[in-house]
Amino acid sequence: MLDFIVSHPLYIPFIILNIYIIYKVIKMVLINDQEKNDEDDNGGISDDNNPILDLPPGVELPAREPSLIV
Repeated sequence: MLDFIVSHPLYIPFIILNIYIIYKVIKMVLINDQEKNDEDDNGGISDDNNPILDLPPGVELPAREPSLIV
């Protein structure tokens, strides 16, 4: 093994670079996994009772009129 390392001096930096890249990838995956497991996520459902509607120009929601039933 020592013979190979002496005859190929770029072997050690190459191995170190590969270990560094693998470390960074694993770290990124673990950080993204922790962000996805957030307990405060409500599934995209808004707690606001008045949703924001994207209506085209000139279109309005119907006005609320009092009920005629007595």
